Amino acid sequence: MDIAPRPAPKRERPAWLGPLAAGIAIALAFIALNYRAYDGFFQDDELDNLSWAPHVTATEFAAAFVKPLFDVSNFRPAGHLYFAMMGKAFGENFPPWMTPILAIHVLNGLLIYLLLRRMNVGAWHALAGVAFFTWSAGAFDAYWKPMYVFDLLCACFSLASILFYANRKWVLSFAAFWCAYKSKELAVMLPFLLVAWEFWFGERRYLRLVPFLLASLSFGIQGILRNPNLDNEYTFRFTPEALAATVPFYARRFLLFRGGGLLLFALVFVRDRRVWFGLLGVACFVFTLLFLPGRLYAAYAYLPLAFAAVALGAFASRFSPACAWIAIAIWMPFNVHRLRAEQRAKLAGDDEAFAYVDSINRWVTANPAVNVLVYDGLPRIYYHWGVTAAWNIAHRAIGMPAYYFEWPDGKKALTSQIVAYGKWDSAAGRLALSSRAPPKN
Repeated sequence: MDIAPRPAPKRERPAWLGPLAAGIAIALAFIALNYRAYDGFFQDDELDNLSWAPHVTATEFAAAFVKPLFDVSNFRPAGHLYFAMMGKAFGENFPPWMTPILAIHVLNGLLIYLLLRRMNVGAWHALAGVAFFTWSAGAFDAYWKPMYVFDLLCACFSLASILFYANRKWVLSFAAFWCAYKSKELAVMLPFLLVAWEFWFGERRYLRLVPFLLASLSFGIQGILRNPNLDNEYTFRFTPEALAATVPFYARRFLLFRGGGLLLFALVFVRDRRVWFGLLGVACFVFTLLFLPGRLYAAYAYLPLAFAAVALGAFASRFSPACAWIAIAIWMPFNVHRLRAEQRAKLAGDDEAFAYVDSINRWVTANPAVNVLVYDGLPRIYYHWGVTAAWNIAHRAIGMPAYYFEWPDGKKALTSQIVAYGKWDSAAGRLALSSRAPPKN
């Protein structure tokens, strides 16, 4: 009697394979949307950091990392270490600078996924939250400009600190919090979010949070008492006028329409502590920004945006995964439109910056003995410290002066010594440099 062969058992696909493929697709789509970031160039703040960070010694970096003091010079060792290492390796060759920036942003998306999964949000809902964060134009500059590596690292270490804490790795959590603060002072609010985690998801053993809270309190008090910015754009303004400027600006960054951030906070009425945790993260990290009307930068919304993604991912878990991804599909055209507009404006400004800096480099190569620059005119969205930095980088030195021609020092230099004189033609996007000697008596 013939016995029919038994069919081979059907091998099931691993459950993690689909989310892994989707995560890789999200990362690849992000790169496809932003590959032109490699065509950019340094702006003034970036050149300023590049002009001095590579000259800081390893001992100075180590001391800055461990000292429990607010740094009045605004030295942030985590981010400035990036400038030191990349500056030594690549100098003014811009494209290599972008690879770590884009990689950290993708890593932050992974950390958001892990945090949502730790809160028992389904994989596909968590991925929708990650897609919203990774693709969003809300904090565009943060992943397009090296200057905002401070915000990227602050978010990275903050998310890592929460994940370590959630997994009972207290020492690693504190170390990550410390690194987050050493990336950017915004992380001073992180311990309050850890208190919320302990209350909503932990065992309510608050003594383990004492080191976090003491460090936060110390840095916060020092930041208030030792803040050297008494009346400038870095000064805190606790006034209704400040809120009238900052609230609309940051509210628009989350969902890319006027008042979108306020609509986001309507989720507070959803009885879900995971949603509340995300919203509390937004509130904690945007709170300080609301009183800095002189520093309105989209990239500053990067860390709050990460927690907005946590809140939205948690909220999406109340519905089917299809609903979450349909919402992403509806939002995406508006997001891409905004992203393209931001990219065009950024690249236009970077082209002008490159023309300016490249002219300085070529002129210094031909005239290395002239060590004073007097200039008339700047590219748009460019400040004098960028010119000074470019002049010093071209000379591979520190302390080379560059003066605006109407400053007293500029007028004095023109009448007392041989200088390089630069005239910026904004219409042509060209810097004309020439050597000028003082007038003969």
